[in-house]
Amino acid sequence: MATRKVTDMGWGQADALWFYTALPEPMLSSELERLAFATSFTDTDVVSFQPCPNPEHSSQDRYVIRDWALPGGNWGFRAIFDGHAGHETADYTASTLPDIIQEKLASVLEKNSEPSPAIIAETLSKAISDFDDSIGEALLKLFPDKLALLDMPDEDVKSIINDGGPNAATVLHCMRGTTVLISVTDPSRKNLWVASLGDCAAILGTKNENGSWKSTILSSSHNGENPLEAEKVKKAHPGEPECVLEDRVLGAIAVTRAVGDYYFKIPALYTHRVFLNAEPGFQSPEKVRSFISRNLTPPYMSGVPDVQHIDLSKSKESETFLILCTDGLIDCYDDHRLRLAEYLGPLWVKIVGRQSGDASKNLALTLLRDALGGDDLDKVSRNITVEMTFRWMDDTTIVVHRLH
Repeated sequence: MATRKVTDMGWGQADALWFYTALPEPMLSSELERLAFATSFTDTDVVSFQPCPNPEHSSQDRYVIRDWALPGGNWGFRAIFDGHAGHETADYTASTLPDIIQEKLASVLEKNSEPSPAIIAETLSKAISDFDDSIGEALLKLFPDKLALLDMPDEDVKSIINDGGPNAATVLHCMRGTTVLISVTDPSRKNLWVASLGDCAAILGTKNENGSWKSTILSSSHNGENPLEAEKVKKAHPGEPECVLEDRVLGAIAVTRAVGDYYFKIPALYTHRVFLNAEPGFQSPEKVRSFISRNLTPPYMSGVPDVQHIDLSKSKESETFLILCTDGLIDCYDDHRLRLAEYLGPLWVKIVGRQSGDASKNLALTLLRDALGGDDLDKVSRNITVEMTFRWMDDTTIVVHRLH
């Protein structure tokens, strides 16, 4: 039977205790499946998980699973978007960007039925970066003259941006942000492209001839903890020691690349006059005011993704799958953020590989279960039922695509 218990969540604070419900099997597995919205689309399994019941902390992750009938055959599109600071940009990106990419790919294929992998990669990169540019351009069209904006009374600015319609949406798309992780496969399943913008992760699992599994990281980690990314920001802003502060851009945001987040991409004037006058505004306007003085020579963030092409023809006869996940899955494991290639990737591929031959298994749910505690029923119960009004874990979305 289910039993109510008390936990400190492993945080070691005797005065901070919360109730949770220890669930027996099969009740525990059933409840996790329900809370994770576990579902499958032919060859793809998905979970999207945020157990906090407070609606103010509902998940800002989004995912899109599509198969497109394009010239020459069916192309596969899988994507996850990890929103931050609000839902608006993640929602807008998930609803708009896939159609843009489909249209761009169709245009390429109509001109050339067998485009090179490099052309497809460039098409994906340009579609994503152009989409991000369009978000900022829409705002600048509202206030094309910076000098006029500087002198405009607050009430006039507010009347333009808080219209409850398209102008308000334009501003919110700039004030919120989202990472982007996209995979595309061609009709032959011989080619895979992965476009990454932000700090989500893509891992390819391939079964070797001896039955063992190989893991390959296909994404880039675009955050301040990555020395290469931090150095890029620093080189672009010489003489600004606080452009990266405590592994965060301007000391404020972890990711170095994302869609949206235009208060890191355009002059501080727009934050002062537009974003801080918007309704609804920032979740923490004080935090924005604390770093806005560091915005001297924008942009500090990029909307240009990294794109990798992978030739799958050699592995076509063996089992192959692709794992896409938001960084919430990484955060479930202590001290392994910087060890994705050495530790987490091989671990996840091994877990999925053990179950990959069973079509009845939701492989994404299998991964989530391990991250929450695996066979430790009490730990998993605690992680999904603890009675808190604030988030105790990050939004976690996992997509597992069976390629071969």
